Amino acid sequence: MTSPGELVSGRYRIIRPLSAGGMSHVWLASDEAGGSLIAPLVVVKQCTVPEGLAPHQRDLVRRWALPEAEAAARVNHPNLIRTFEVLPDDDGPWIVMEYLPSRSLQDIVDESGALPVARVAEIGLAVLAALKAAGRAGLLHLDVKPGNVLITDDDRVVLTDFGPAVTAEGVAVLSNAGVVLGSPKYIAPERLFDRVSTERSDLWSLGATLYHAVEGRPPYLRSSTTEILRALADSLPDPPRRAGPLTPVLTGLLRRDPAARLTASQVQSQLRRAAQPSRSAARSRRRVPALAAACTVLVTLAAVAASAQGDPRSGTPQAVAPLVATSPTPATLPAEYTWWNDPNGFRVALPRGWKAVPGPDRTVAFTDPRGGPTLQVSRWPKRQGDVVSALLAEEQKIQLEAYRRLRIEAQSTPPGAVWEYTFLTGGEVAMRGLRRVIGIGDQTYLLEWRIDRARWVAGLPHLNVILTSFTGSGS
Repeated sequence: MTSPGELVSGRYRIIRPLSAGGMSHVWLASDEAGGSLIAPLVVVKQCTVPEGLAPHQRDLVRRWALPEAEAAARVNHPNLIRTFEVLPDDDGPWIVMEYLPSRSLQDIVDESGALPVARVAEIGLAVLAALKAAGRAGLLHLDVKPGNVLITDDDRVVLTDFGPAVTAEGVAVLSNAGVVLGSPKYIAPERLFDRVSTERSDLWSLGATLYHAVEGRPPYLRSSTTEILRALADSLPDPPRRAGPLTPVLTGLLRRDPAARLTASQVQSQLRRAAQPSRSAARSRRRVPALAAACTVLVTLAAVAASAQGDPRSGTPQAVAPLVATSPTPATLPAEYTWWNDPNGFRVALPRGWKAVPGPDRTVAFTDPRGGPTLQVSRWPKRQGDVVSALLAEEQKIQLEAYRRLRIEAQSTPPGAVWEYTFLTGGEVAMRGLRRVIGIGDQTYLLEWRIDRARWVAGLPHLNVILTSFTGSGS
């Protein structure tokens, strides 16, 4: 274990620790190179492998840490932390960075509360510029969060601490091995649930960071990491209350479907407008000097995500749960939906243009003629009783190819249970399904939703409206 007074690479003398976490240990150090002095003080960070990973995952993280750190070090921009050098080490590479007397955006909000809209817009423009610089180099950041945004003593905004994988190849290798690293409150849903990371994923994290800055709290404020992941899986971010002209930017960045998010150019133009009213006033508020860590460490989601998947044949709750919300009424039904009143005794809101196909035994299927998800509604033939046990019995008879259970668990609002799973169709198309048993009065219904696994996140808004609008003859 490194301690004060030690020399790193025969050059950087450790002064004191700055931070430590699952992915790194960070120290303040002095550069003792004499004539080739980089700077009087530097930050040195040793990358480490997080706990909770399988041996092969640990080997991958260790193998890719050095080349990914070297790739990130090559990006040079005023709004990105400057990396002086990357030093190989058997225990994990050392990254030598500039030391900036500063406070993190997280610290500022914790100490002073939510920031003014114009100031948050300015911070957003600076972070966006840093992300665009990384993008031009073919890199992702993948850990944008308030703790990684530094506000220096001279009021400069600097994004620090790239994620452990930043190149397309590195991200793909770790994702394919099931390694997803990030901060639960700010990670894009497609990264966690679909193992997809793109520039749009960084934009989601930018939106979550700006939300925190202007609202004084993250977009998903829950009591535990598990609850945060559940909310991230199924619900929209909590509506902003203080954002004012920033609201369209936040909602545009925090769209579940990456393809529907605002582009970087759209974000830039909207942030510029929001920053205009009081640029000079915002800049006049000087930051109190303080020594702080120039880097913060990642919170690994690998162990959380792995445990959230559960045993394929266990009833372990997952990080995904249907959103419980107020059922839409005719006055509040979104414009793109319409009511379907079925002769079999139920009512549900469906996307406009969907077609109904009656089936045997009072079953009806609903489909989008353009392709996409399908919904099937039928009467549940069993008594309400122990619905979970009934679903477990049904599972024993399932014949879906490559079936894997995600969860089977009771639900309280409305009463019933949920069964979620993945499978293959045609031997190659990965699908995801959800069966929801809903008890209404003396009747019980089964709703089954199926969708291409890659489109699961994008389809959640439809699923939410369907589940919360469903009523039956027993209501």
